[in-house]
Amino acid sequence: MFEGFVNPGLVIGTSLAAVPLLIHLLNRQRHKPLAWGAMRFVIAAYRKTRRRVQLENLLLLLLRMGVVALLALCVARPFVGADGGLALLTEARQDVVLVVDASASMGYREDVETIFERSLRRATSFLEKLDGPRGDRVQLIVMGGTPRALGWGDPSKALALIPTLSPGAERADLAATLGKVLAICEEDASGTGSSHVQVRVLCDLQQDLFASLRGTLSAEDSSINLEGEQAAEGSGSEPLARQHLDKLQELGVHVIVEDHGPAPTHPANLSIQSVRTLNQPIGEKARVQVVVQVANHGTSPRPAERVSLSVNGNKLPVAQVDIPPLGRAEALFSFQAETPGAQALLAQLEGDRLSVDDRRAAVIMVPPAISVLVVNGAPSTDLDKDGVGYLLMALEPLRGGDGPGNTLSAPFAAREIAPADLLASSLDLRDYDVIVLAGVASLPEFAVQALTERVASGASLIFAMGSRLADLEGTNARLFGADGSGLLPAELVQKRSTSRRGRYWRVAQFDETHPALSFFAEERWMPLLTEVPIYSFVESRPLEDARVLARLDDEGQSPLLVERAFDQGRVYLWTTSFQREWTDIAASPNTLVPLVHEWIVHAGSRNESSREARPAESLGLVLHAFPRSPQLVRPDGTGRPLAEEPVQQADGRWRLATLTPSDTALPGLYKVQLEGAPAEPLAIALDPRESELERIPPAALNGLHPALSLAKADGGTSGDKPVAPRRGELWRWLALAALAFLVAESVWGARLGRRRRMTA
Repeated sequence: MFEGFVNPGLVIGTSLAAVPLLIHLLNRQRHKPLAWGAMRFVIAAYRKTRRRVQLENLLLLLLRMGVVALLALCVARPFVGADGGLALLTEARQDVVLVVDASASMGYREDVETIFERSLRRATSFLEKLDGPRGDRVQLIVMGGTPRALGWGDPSKALALIPTLSPGAERADLAATLGKVLAICEEDASGTGSSHVQVRVLCDLQQDLFASLRGTLSAEDSSINLEGEQAAEGSGSEPLARQHLDKLQELGVHVIVEDHGPAPTHPANLSIQSVRTLNQPIGEKARVQVVVQVANHGTSPRPAERVSLSVNGNKLPVAQVDIPPLGRAEALFSFQAETPGAQALLAQLEGDRLSVDDRRAAVIMVPPAISVLVVNGAPSTDLDKDGVGYLLMALEPLRGGDGPGNTLSAPFAAREIAPADLLASSLDLRDYDVIVLAGVASLPEFAVQALTERVASGASLIFAMGSRLADLEGTNARLFGADGSGLLPAELVQKRSTSRRGRYWRVAQFDETHPALSFFAEERWMPLLTEVPIYSFVESRPLEDARVLARLDDEGQSPLLVERAFDQGRVYLWTTSFQREWTDIAASPNTLVPLVHEWIVHAGSRNESSREARPAESLGLVLHAFPRSPQLVRPDGTGRPLAEEPVQQADGRWRLATLTPSDTALPGLYKVQLEGAPAEPLAIALDPRESELERIPPAALNGLHPALSLAKADGGTSGDKPVAPRRGELWRWLALAALAFLVAESVWGARLGRRRRMTA
């Protein structure tokens, strides 16, 4: 009879109809028969009227039970469909879920209004047609990175919220939005298997919005967590958005998508896609090369477009680029970082129809010079025989010309000591990022313990062979452990040498992906590493968890460079030496300089936490010194104190409280002001996919899923897909019936009472 109830939980109230019956039965049990002299005359009279009295009492009882049951049903608000037997008695009403796309692309301006403003105008027109007093309800959902549901309510309440909405800078999450819609429809179905909720999505028909409905997810994208809901894991699983649409289709719900976007398939738009560095700047006066990539999303060429870049508020000379249709171009900028630390970058284009992607903020880190402690196990006045002479030359500051003051950068701060100096009380190994043991013959136990503690806390240790390192067994005993507890990443076996005039060895293979050797991966630079002679090396047996980065071309493919993680630090084994008698690499600056620079930069790098995030994403900040009175300042000048207590990490750095999505809603440059210290910059950058305004063709949208229906901007539906029918409620008729029962009960009860008094 009924298809369902608006308030199904209140249907249980109909059980209260049994209360009058229980009262009647309890009253009967309270009377005990008592015989007396004239009882036989009363019984004789009662037997004549018993049948009529019972019927009168039963009718009165049924009226009272009917009043309670009808009132309970009235509150539960049952409804029937258009084809139901009681359809003529119903009062039609609608439950609508209205989804408004508030992603960054909706800020595209066409004529005098943006796409978002056009959608709000349509939402207002649609809501004004709903009838709150009749029982129409609306759920307004703002679709962004995290969809916001504003709750079921009267259409007038939703109308009041419309003027307060504005487009964000986030990428819309269709899967998460459909998940909320599905939860609403399942609640509406309440076990009936069907829902009459009407779902409308007001958007710009951007292809990226519906990308999650195409094909299958890769293994890394197939696990999506949405409010406790987990997508099926594994390569090739169905996208979560499609799973939600499948379930909506099972409930009989169709999602009507209204197109409010611009007319062209590829709307004209320029955007800054990325801001990145070409090099790894280190130390004071480091030269930084920055590439700003600009994309043309339209079908017309854009010649001589001006691109500007500001560094820490200082504007660099403007660059011009020619951008082909649907293509990209890069603008190159260069500046000198006077001091190490975070550098705040802001790239800009001249404004166009979508202003949010004409600016892009970035933060790059210029770390201080890497401190290198070089322990020379074979000092000599002869450069060719000195254990670290060529190494120290490679670590010298880069210069731009002759004479003082022409230093371009100083990425390394190297200090040379003798092995005995490791025992000096004035030496603090915590001051050094990289420690090089070059041909050190022996180390006292105290020095080994100090080195172990420093590497475990995050430093890198490089072992290099040398002419004075003859006791390999003793070195293994002090520094190698088969269980991985020692500092050496491989067991030293024996030294192998050949005459410089005879056969020599070369690098046969190396890990081209490793940062220390990736420079030589290019074909033009590869011979600098693979063709240089090596005359002596030490055979070794690496541990299982060690990584061999380079091997020689001897019969055993002996390791040349081995790397292994050691707690928070890293250890390396260089099985040859930095002395020229061992290898010509030492005296070949074209090989030694890039090898040493890339190697030491990688070994001395510290895992810096990212200072960039997407809008409305959480972001943390890690500082080297204790932050006093931190204050967040947003791009619009507003801010708040970061009152949460900073937490010190194991490496000695301090982590500030994580910025919440509400803190990072705006794209641009942020800063954390500190008492007694320079401000620390952060960057919130738009997802580049929001700049891709290419629109999905109507036929393609209709073919994505049977539960999707395309509608025009005025709400007219295209195609032959059904729309959720208007369902009718019976609560007014039930209320009238309850009132009629109540009146009948009162009249009938009064009549019975009056007649029985007269009879008595």
